[in-house]
Amino acid sequence: MTPATVEQATFLQNATIQQHNLSALNKTRIRFKIGLKNTTRKTAPKWQQILKANTAKTDGEEHTSSDLEKVTRSEVGLRGISCFKALDEATTQLRREIDSIKDWMTLDDGDYICTIELAPLVWQRLIEIRDVLAPSLRQELKQKYASGRAEFESRIEEFLSAQAWNLTDDEREVARTELITKFPKFEELEDYLQVIIGRPVIIPALSEQLNQEQADCLNRITQFIAEYDSNLQASLEKAAIAGGQQLAVQLLEDLSQWEPGKKPARFRKRIEKHLQKIQVLIGNASPNSSSTLAQLMERIQKVLETASVDAKKLDSQGKGALQEKMNQIYQRLLGEQRKLIELAQEEGLDRSEWVIFNGNS
Repeated sequence: MTPATVEQATFLQNATIQQHNLSALNKTRIRFKIGLKNTTRKTAPKWQQILKANTAKTDGEEHTSSDLEKVTRSEVGLRGISCFKALDEATTQLRREIDSIKDWMTLDDGDYICTIELAPLVWQRLIEIRDVLAPSLRQELKQKYASGRAEFESRIEEFLSAQAWNLTDDEREVARTELITKFPKFEELEDYLQVIIGRPVIIPALSEQLNQEQADCLNRITQFIAEYDSNLQASLEKAAIAGGQQLAVQLLEDLSQWEPGKKPARFRKRIEKHLQKIQVLIGNASPNSSSTLAQLMERIQKVLETASVDAKKLDSQGKGALQEKMNQIYQRLLGEQRKLIELAQEEGLDRSEWVIFNGNS
């Protein structure tokens, strides 16, 4: 045995073996994304509407002497006016509650990581905040609506009455009306203070024994993920139909203005963008709408092929034939638009989302 071998053997005999608890490195974890939507409402006056610059001549030139106009011209941001203070207070309360949950988790790249041991506590609190606290705060907003609007109007009146503005009664009324209309409408309040729980991601352990509470929590989160994915799929499919409608309208508008040889490069660039967008829409479409969108893509490809012909080299007869070909594509596109409208009706899309082209070729 060489000296080196003896030394190694002696080292191994004297080495301390650390027993690591591998189970601690092998826990199920859940990645959460939590957010708030529609939590504030601010507005700001049109400064050019209320700033009355006092001018003075120096060396034959006029100089603005209004300090506030100097501020606006310098592009220093002037904070807007909070419309509904009760909304700001409710938002603060919601953020405080959500922050208290985040304290039980680890921040990672904008998301929050929760261990399976703490998941039941975290999930229960998240659902309570979304389904109990937020609706109760929205209900309080409705109760405070009239007083909140009166308080906002009072602040606007005080603001516009400042002598610095030097406004006439009519000018003050115009500015006041525009600012007051920014106050939330009563029927909009249900859309405020929305707690958004993004799609959770379960990071499973290789082997782990869950207790009943943890297993139940994991089942509830798994069900939430399934519903989230189902809703997302339905939303994408409806968006594909609405996007197809919008794309058909844009294409019909483009074709209605097309002339052989007129700005061909710009036109082809627009059509290429349409072609790129329709491929994205087809990827999100349902089997029921994908065939119609595929036909729309074929029309776009035909438009691109037709537009790629160098019309400048054609005589009047050739240009006429090219125009006739494009007119035929246009008519077929009107048919695709009608199919998309029928699909929108079948899928129950809100009519406010419909986009219809009524031009004539």
